[in-house]
Formats: sequence, C-alpha cells, structure tokens
Amino acid sequence: MDSLVASHADAFLAGPLNQAGKRLKWTVAARDLRLPKALGVRAVHDRWQYGVNMAVANEVEKRQVVKHASPDTGAEERRRLRLMLLIRRFEERTYQEYTRPGQKIGGFCHLYSGQEAVATGISALYQKGKDYLITAYRCHGHSLALGMSPRAAMAEMFGKSTGCSKGKGGSMHFFDAAAGNMGGHGIVGGHLPLGIGFAFAQKYKKTGGVTFCLFGDGAVNQGTHNEALNMASLYKVPCVFIVENNQMAMGTQVERHSAETDLAKRAAGYNMPFKDIDGNDVDTVMREIGMAVERGRRDESPSYIVANTYRFRGHSMSDAMKYRSKEELERARQRDPISIYEVRLREKGLLDDEQSREMHEEVAQIIDEAARQADADPQPALEERFNDILSETYPLQK
Repeated sequence: MDSLVASHADAFLAGPLNQAGKRLKWTVAARDLRLPKALGVRAVHDRWQYGVNMAVANEVEKRQVVKHASPDTGAEERRRLRLMLLIRRFEERTYQEYTRPGQKIGGFCHLYSGQEAVATGISALYQKGKDYLITAYRCHGHSLALGMSPRAAMAEMFGKSTGCSKGKGGSMHFFDAAAGNMGGHGIVGGHLPLGIGFAFAQKYKKTGGVTFCLFGDGAVNQGTHNEALNMASLYKVPCVFIVENNQMAMGTQVERHSAETDLAKRAAGYNMPFKDIDGNDVDTVMREIGMAVERGRRDESPSYIVANTYRFRGHSMSDAMKYRSKEELERARQRDPISIYEVRLREKGLLDDEQSREMHEEVAQIIDEAARQADADPQPALEERFNDILSETYPLQK
C-alpha cells in the first residue's frame, strides 16, 4: 500500500500506534499535501511523482502490527531510523541550548527538523573516499548523516576548539573534508558552482564518484543556479542537484517567489533528467536519488531532483513564523518522516517496542553527553584567531 497515490479529495495517512497498539488515522486533504500544480491531485507511476505514504481507511484496519522484531533482520533499516532520530534529537537540543537562560549557542542557526529523510537517504548512497557533498547553511543533518560525531557537531555549535571547524564556523559552516563533506555555505546559491567544480574533478580524474549538491527552494532564483546547471550539463559532470524544497524561502512561500511552482521544471532547459519526489519518505529518497547517482557513476549526465519536504522550525532562530498558520504546521507534522518510517518498519516486523525504546534512549544519551562535553570543552585560544584565514597577494604570486 505504500505505493498508493492520492486519487480523491481526501485520503487517510497511516499514523503512529497508540498505547493499545491500534493504528491512529489522520485525514489529510489532497490539496494540503503541497503537490506541485503540474502533478495535480493524481500522481502517475510512470513519471517522477511526489510519492505519498497513504492508505484508505479500510486498508489501514487490515494491517497487522508485529510486536516483536528479530534482532538479525532489519538492522540496516533500524540504522536509518536511528540516524533520523539522532538528527532530530540534535536539532531539538540545539534549540533548547539556544533559547534557554544562560544561552550556550549564538549567532545564525538554521535547524533541519522535519527534513531528516533527505540527508538519511543520501547517506545510504554515499561512498566515502569517492563522493562529495556540498550544501547550504542548514547543514547539521547532512554532516551527522555522513558520520560526523555529535560531539564535534555540538562543540562547533558551542564555539569550542573541539568543533568540526575549530569553533570558528558555527551553525552554518560544518565541514568534514575527510568524509568528502565540503561544508555548509552561507550565501544562498553561492556554493552551486563549487559543487560542479568537485564533480568536474571527479569526471576528469575518472574516480567514479558523484557530487551531491543540495540547496533550498530559494536558491533556484539565483543567477548561480542557471550558470551551474548549464555548465554541469555542457560538461556532463556527475553532479546530482537536490532542491530541498521545504516550501518556504525564509518566509516566502514557493508560489510567491517562483513563477513556476513545480520546481523540477526549473531544470527543463538544461538537458538533464529532473524529478519531483517525496522528500519525507526515506525509501523514496534512496530509490529516486539512487537512480540519479547511478547515472552519474556511469558518466552519463547530471540530474536534478526536487525533494519536497517541510521544515518544522523557523528559517532561523529569530523567525517568528508569522507567514504560516498553526494548522498548516500541524498538517505537515502528520507527515513527519520519522513517524512514516517507524510505522513502516513496525508493519514489516523490523521494529518492536523494545527496540524502539532502546533506540530512543541511546540517542538521547548520546546527545546529552555531546552537549555536556561541548560545554566543558575549551574555547579557541586567542592566538588562533588569525589561523585558517585565506590571505593572498594580487596579482597572485606563487
């Protein structure tokens, strides 16, 4: 039933289990799913669809909930669920440390809560030592997904010398070059040309690697978007462009900032495959982006994917979120990527109550320890303030 699509005005979305083990049902209007207008209410199987994990009420009632999962099966699926939980817990702890008295985190801060399926799905396809990833300033989730330790990530949030960028980058500039994580970048769309540069190097050196170049829906209106896509297609570089369309560029909804609201069509003029996908379904993310990755590894062409998702928090910590209603947020939370995946694993017998409890407890302990250690770690030394700064003489002298 996971492949069902919306073909009527309202549909039932499989919700979580209540304490009695019965499935909760959420009614979601098809118009509230934020399908791109070009796709209409009815999704089509033979094209890149905005997939939705939906089921009609009578089918939900038929489903059996498996109480006990074998520890030997579903390990990889549980690892993905744990990763999404880790990202969510990290972001929510970041929010707490930013807003509580005795504030430990300052500066610009952009949380990834609600978009975890995109970073997690990419991590399942990513080959360390071969691939690159570059993204914008909402970069915590991607870094954790590629293996950055929560301690190094939290220490960076606290501005400590043990952070991934030595405490000098903060929320927007997580880097881990050893993992091919080429960092978060603060200028909207400014990193797209860097992404195709990495991809060009991979093609030139014949490494078989691909570059995952991620950006938000607001970046599609930047001039660098046009330039990067055009050059990427001309040179057939192995770059997978991924728009994390969380529906809002800062506080401006897609329909207010893009004349074409089906953002996948923004790539139609660059002679590369493009698709809309459900960015809240980690299995869909893996399948659809996986096909784009294979195209890149075969040295065929770049690809353009719009992962439609939703951010639960504001654009940044100073965002009062007056541009959206509480009802809209509640509708979005009904398609929480973590809940969708957890329900699926339970239905497949890959997750039981005990495993879920242990997973939540482990993740909570890891994040608590990361915050405690970050608080105790030292500040960068004063003499470090001028290190790691690019300084050149022009014209360039070698």
